[in-house]
This record gives sequence, structure tokens and C-alpha cells, in this order.
Amino acid sequence: MANNGTQRSPLTGIGKVYRFTFRQTVAAKGWLLSTIILGLLLLVALPLILFGLSSIGKDKDSKEDDKEKNIRLVCVVDETEGEADYSVLNQTAEKPYEFKSCVSMDAAISESVGARDAVILRVTKQEQSYSLTVYLPQVTDISRSRASSFGSFAEEQFMAILLQKAEITPEGAALLSMPVNMTTASVNDKAEVEEKQEDSAKFIIGMLMPYFMMMLIYMMVVLYGQSMANSVMLEKTSKLMETILVTVHPFALLMGKLLAIATAAVLQILIWLAALAGGLFGGTAVLFGKITDAGDNKVMTAVQQITDINGGIFSIPGIAVSLVFLAFGFLLYLSLSAVSGAMASKQEDLNKTNMIFTLILVASLLLAMSSGMLDNISNGQLPDSPLWLKLIPFTAILVMPGRLVLGEESALNAGLSIGVLVLSVILLMALAAAVYKLLVLYRGELLKPKQIIAMMKESRKPKSDGNTGV
Repeated sequence: MANNGTQRSPLTGIGKVYRFTFRQTVAAKGWLLSTIILGLLLLVALPLILFGLSSIGKDKDSKEDDKEKNIRLVCVVDETEGEADYSVLNQTAEKPYEFKSCVSMDAAISESVGARDAVILRVTKQEQSYSLTVYLPQVTDISRSRASSFGSFAEEQFMAILLQKAEITPEGAALLSMPVNMTTASVNDKAEVEEKQEDSAKFIIGMLMPYFMMMLIYMMVVLYGQSMANSVMLEKTSKLMETILVTVHPFALLMGKLLAIATAAVLQILIWLAALAGGLFGGTAVLFGKITDAGDNKVMTAVQQITDINGGIFSIPGIAVSLVFLAFGFLLYLSLSAVSGAMASKQEDLNKTNMIFTLILVASLLLAMSSGMLDNISNGQLPDSPLWLKLIPFTAILVMPGRLVLGEESALNAGLSIGVLVLSVILLMALAAAVYKLLVLYRGELLKPKQIIAMMKESRKPKSDGNTGV
């Protein structure tokens, strides 16, 4: 009797199936278009968007500056005790002012006549506070908003005037006027306190990364999982299946398809991540090089903090382990979708069996988002998620990659989680292969799980060849 596929080694032909399925997947128009379009958006459009955001505030301010005339002369009427040189305010002003002391409001009004770029600053003292009032001359080119901005500036910097009135020495004034900044930092593994700018960048990444990773994995699993289930179901109904099984073992046929589709999915994510890194590190460096006021630009400062390799925001080992999570996570969900496809023999049945795959995926997403791990994010550090969320393989793939990329997960938890994930992948792949082998030629009505389990038990029983002797 000829040796058919079911009697040969389970690994026979797995390499051929893998190469064929991988070529078919990456050559598909949908895979190529989605990979190229999103990659180009991340590589080109992202730097342009960031550049546009960084330029909006600057362009708006420059247009307003072009329309409004700047204040040149400030006539100061100080009606309080003590003397002060108001030119000290120029130390913190964006553009220097010409301060002229006047003994009265009448003198200030006379001084401002003819000066269309002058304002009057009147300083008075109430019972327990100083009062600053900015007056506009009757004929002036200075707008009320410009005068109001100058008044706010004078109010913020008025401490320098009060220090002079109190006759405090320059050294004492420098000490009293020294700013005090408060921040909350955490001690890293090297017993070093993280810097403030690192905390600021981590806050942005820590707030966005878990959502980004979960939605990315969710969308990829949905797309590739449905594709896997459809492919398995369609091959079962193909008239060529009997011919294929002569040369390829059912186990090898399914495993080759699983590994190939998982490889294509991880490859697609790697291309997108490479484009994202290129857009952030390369594109922004070129575009932002044209901006001279980098230190005053909040968008550019945040991007520079995020892309600082030496800042310790991203964990390189964590990124590597997260990619392993992605690979095994795809295998886990693809095995589950393969079980759905193996159970169905027509499209109507596939819609029913896919409910198992869909319900598990949606339930895992809801558990991850409602577990509290995304609540109260502070200083870029994620609150520790429950251990059970990391040990359940279907939820671990959603919560662990983001935590590993940020270096927010211990090596012990990462090892336990990936160990459980690998074991679950092996078991589920074995189940998918067993169901596929059992029902590969089945064409009847949709079987219930109890019936499939009974058939699997029956197939494991030793069978007599019916011969009592030779």
C-alpha cells in the first residue's frame, strides 16, 4: 500500500508549507499596501505633523507681532515708599524696555505725548498689597492686549522691585529670587534618581504606550486570526485536499501555515516599528534642525526627550522580550482561530465557530482595560497590574509588551509570564493540530465540542487489524 500523508512523519513537508504560505501572505496586495502605506505615514507624515505642531505657536506669535507694535517706552509713576530701578525688569524681558521715572501722572502723560509706542505704569500701595495699573495714552499704536501682557509681566517680576525697596544686597536678592522647583522622581535599578526631563518624557510614553500596544495587537490578531480561520476552512473544502495529504502530513500542513502567518504578522510590525523609529530619530532631526528656538518649543523638547537613547526611557532588553511576546501571542491566537477553522466545513459554520475566538479576544481586552493597570498614571510609571493578568496567556500578550518596552516589569514576572505563554502555545497548537487532523476530511454538520472530544478519545484507542493470526 502506498505511504500516504497520515502515515508519514508529522513534520514531513512543514518547510514547504511554511515557505509557500509565507510567500503567498507577503505577496498579497492587502499585506503589501497596508505595510507600505502605514510605513510611509510613520516615516514621513509623523515628522511633518510634529514639525507643523511645533511651528503653529511660533507662526501665530510671529503674525501677531507683525500686526501689533511693541512697547518701547514705559513711563513709571511710583507712588510708594522706597526707590527702585525698574530697568532691572529687562533682565527677564524678551525685548528690552526704556523705563523713565516720572514724579506724577501729569508728568507721565506729558512724557508720553507724541510717543505712539509708550505706556504708563502706575504703582500704588493699598493696605496690604501693591497695585499696578497700565495706562494707554490717548494717541497710541499699542493695543490693549499688548498693554495687558506687559502688565502681567510686570506683576510677575515685581519681586525684583520690592527687593530693591527693602534695600537687600544683590547677593541676598539673588538668593531670595532663586526659583524653587518641585518634582517627584523614582530611584532606578542603579540607585540613581531619574532626572525631571526623563520623568516628563516617560509620562507621555507611559500614558500612550499601553493603549497603543493593546490596540495594535488587537487589530493584528483580528485581521490575521480571521484570515487563518478562513484559510483552514477553505482548504478543507478544496478538492485538492486528498491529493495534498498524500505528500504532506495534516500536522505539518497546519503548523506550516501557523508559523508562516505569524512570521508575516511579526515582520509587518517590525517594519512599522522601524519606520516609526526612522520618523522620530531621522526625520525629526532633519526638520527640527531648521528651528532655532528649540529650547522654547514644548513639542520639540518632548520629542527630543523621547528620542534620547541615553535617557533610559526605553528598555532595550524589554523591547527584545516584547517581540518574543508578540510572536508567541500571535501563535496563540492563530492556533485558536485554526481550531475554529478546523471545526467548520462551510462559511455558515465558520461564523459560529469564530465566536469562540472573538469572545476570548474581546474578553481579554476588556479585562486588561478594566483591571486598573491604566489608571492613575503618574510620572510615566505604570501602576503594577495584577499578577493573574500577566499569567493568563490571552491577557499577558496585551499588557506585558507595553510594560516591557518601558522597563516597568521585573525579570521574574516576565519569565513566569513568557513561560506560561510558551506552554499555552504548545498545548493550543497541539489541540489545533489534533482537531485539524481529525476533521480535515469531514464534510458533515457542525460538530459540538463534546462530540469532537469523544472523537479524539476514540481515535487514540488502539485499533485491531482484524487478523487473528498470520
